[in-house]
Amino acid sequence: MQVNNLGFIASILFVLVPTVFLLILYIQTRGEAES
Repeated sequence: MQVNNLGFIASILFVLVPTVFLLILYIQTRGEAES
């Protein structure tokens, strides 16, 4: 089975983008809570 590069990249971005977004929000809220 040949891997579809475009679909592979799209699925990675689909997982990676929300994860990075949540991490940034988590770090910002944690930093504000500490200070």
